[in-house]
Amino acid sequence: MKNIKWKKLIKWVIIVIVLLIIGLVVFNRMSARRFQKASSENAITTARVETRDIQNVLTSSGTISPLNTYDVTTLVEGEVIEANFEEGDIVEAGQVLYKIDTDTLDNQIDTAQTNLDRANKNLVKAEESYQDAQENLTKAQKEYDKAKAEYGDPAVRSKVTGYVKTLYVKEGDTLQRGSQIAEIYDNSTMVLTIPFSSAEVDQSLVGKTAELVLEATGETVKGKVTKVSNIDEVLSGNRLVNQVTIEVTNPGGITTATTATASIGSIYSSAEGTFGVKTQTVISAEYTGKIADLKLQEGSKIKEGDIMYLLTQDSVDDLLEQYASKLESAQDAVDNAKDSIESARDTIEDAEAKLQEVIDTRTDYSVTAPISGIVISKDALVGDTIRNTSALCTVYDMSAVTFEMYVDELDVMSVEVGQEVEVTADAFEDQTMKGLVTNISLRSSASQGVTQYPVTVRIDEVGNLLPGMNVTGSIIIEKATQVMAIPADALMRGDMVYVKDDSITEANGDVPAGFKEVKVETGITDGNYIEIKSGLTGDEEVYVKRISEAISFTMPGGMNGFGGSMTLPQGGMGGNASFSGGSRNSGGGNFGGGMPGR
Repeated sequence: MKNIKWKKLIKWVIIVIVLLIIGLVVFNRMSARRFQKASSENAITTARVETRDIQNVLTSSGTISPLNTYDVTTLVEGEVIEANFEEGDIVEAGQVLYKIDTDTLDNQIDTAQTNLDRANKNLVKAEESYQDAQENLTKAQKEYDKAKAEYGDPAVRSKVTGYVKTLYVKEGDTLQRGSQIAEIYDNSTMVLTIPFSSAEVDQSLVGKTAELVLEATGETVKGKVTKVSNIDEVLSGNRLVNQVTIEVTNPGGITTATTATASIGSIYSSAEGTFGVKTQTVISAEYTGKIADLKLQEGSKIKEGDIMYLLTQDSVDDLLEQYASKLESAQDAVDNAKDSIESARDTIEDAEAKLQEVIDTRTDYSVTAPISGIVISKDALVGDTIRNTSALCTVYDMSAVTFEMYVDELDVMSVEVGQEVEVTADAFEDQTMKGLVTNISLRSSASQGVTQYPVTVRIDEVGNLLPGMNVTGSIIIEKATQVMAIPADALMRGDMVYVKDDSITEANGDVPAGFKEVKVETGITDGNYIEIKSGLTGDEEVYVKRISEAISFTMPGGMNGFGGSMTLPQGGMGGNASFSGGSRNSGGGNFGGGMPGR
């Protein structure tokens, strides 16, 4: 009896709860109407016309593949004798990967090649001998012509200007070629060779004015750059310098002990330098002969072109005869060298024919890399016996990578070869790469009534991308930069926009008072914003259609766990009303269907 009474009590409790829920629903509907009326009168959503970028993008994911994949094979059979690479190595197109031995005539080839090499070396020697002989002939001709021109008159003239510091000969002396005549000295022009930074000097400085500061007196003199050395030198502190030569007219106080620093424009020397005289040389005899009359005296000044001494006529005649004999010998050497070249060329021709004859009998060859790339797999090793068409290795061309995007049939007509693609990789979240559409395949695939077309995207700047990595590509179909735009919800049927205007005192359908109707021309949209091409100036405030908000209320808890919250759509009880909460296992529940809203 107690159980029956308890069950009846529970039943009546449930009935009371249901009645309470129905009462709350009725109360909610009345409140919702009042809320709806108040909202329609007070809550109006607007937005300002703004300037922004809008773009229409197609997005698809794919996996990275190398630009090209080559399986290296061979048409011959035999044993692998060389395979000087490993998996992961970078190889160049044409690089030898494998050498296959199929009983070739290596010894005969080596012998023929040795004979050819020897013949080539003989030809090189013959050509070098001919070149030397030709140079000797040219030199002998010049010497003969010079001797004849200079010593038709027995006078020997100076080629320098300066003072005779020391005289080494006297009249009647017989000179040999190279005999010292006199030491000439001239300090009217001084030369300073000084180091400058290699990074700051070049040959363009030759001829420019330099400013020199004498270390002892601080006096400044000007000079002219006459030479910039191409030889790099290292000073203390690992400073790399080139020596620059500057000539200065001696004002009278510069000696070979004087030091100075220099600057050329804004370039300064790396250290000081010491002066030297421009002319300090020993004149030597260029030809053999006997001095008939000596014109030089110690302490006297001599200029370029002045007569130094006169030779006897017998000396001149003997000299010319010697040069004529040397010229004849040089011509004979040239003729002999020509004959040696012709003989060496005949030998080379025979050696090349023999080598080609042997090569034609070869049945082995080297397998080279068809492309530049990375070796992914090495399937044949040294010592393996391979069959024709055997796969030896696989090479990936990673000069660029590709992946495929799958584009819906409704969008594929918007895709074109050459379009730019923004690419992101799962492995590099914050990095965006650039790609280009290179192919739109007609081999479509269909699934659940949807047809898609593969679009190939090429990425030239590979960076750290690896084959197999997951990437996402975004093709910008349309793009408008810094255009006038409004929220998409502000555009009404018929391309109408409602602009805030306080002079409008009556509502227009769902549009409240205070807004006037404006016809606009639209452009592209990204779903959130839409481009306005004309009709607005950009300063307006437009009406945005509101999205209905849900109304919720909470049931009081405490009745054996049946308390909780309830959410209803605005405008009525159509749809589902859900309950949650409670401390019993029953927790809450759903009431499907509901009462229709208005």
